[in-house]
Amino acid sequence: MFYFCNYSFAQTDECQIGTDSAKADYSKGILRTYVFGLTNSFTFGKLLKDEYGIEAVYWSCIVDEQWDCYSKFMDEKIKTKYGDDIFEKVAKKSQQLDSLGKGDRQSAFPGGEMELMKFVYCNLNLDKANYSENKKGRVYLQFAIDTTGRPVDIKVMKTPNEDYSQEAIRIINLMPNWTTATQNGKTIKQQWNLPIVFDNVWKQKHCP
Repeated sequence: MFYFCNYSFAQTDECQIGTDSAKADYSKGILRTYVFGLTNSFTFGKLLKDEYGIEAVYWSCIVDEQWDCYSKFMDEKIKTKYGDDIFEKVAKKSQQLDSLGKGDRQSAFPGGEMELMKFVYCNLNLDKANYSENKKGRVYLQFAIDTTGRPVDIKVMKTPNEDYSQEAIRIINLMPNWTTATQNGKTIKQQWNLPIVFDNVWKQKHCP
């Protein structure tokens, strides 16, 4: 059920930060796992929360080392508590519910995660952002897909500078309508996180 993308932009110290954060949460009784990748099913996370009290955080398509390492530590603790096959069991149940039309659907970019990456990096204007090779960085965005499929409530959570922030926001506003999320048979608003990497090599990789 975990949809891991084949992209990473990692630093070793970020991994340690993620692991330390997981240890701190676990000591407080907080169980949380990060799910990387876009999937059209929202049922998996709902079952984890409702049946086990585990929060599933959907972290979009770019694997961030900090939260990947967080999950590696936390997932082992979760498996120790509930069994090595907990995620497989929940995934199977969620797939059954989805196939019966009883599950909850996540919002989805048209064409899936690869099309999202292509859209982002083919529209990323590094010149407009005053990018230079010595100014590589990431902008962490949070936004919601509303009940009409539009991206709304765009927030910059972390950024190297204001030029990068404005360019990242511009790209989100350019997006076509997404497939909307549903919960209990009703269309709902859903929040997403998306890091955008400002790096010419990264741009060429995803928009050759």
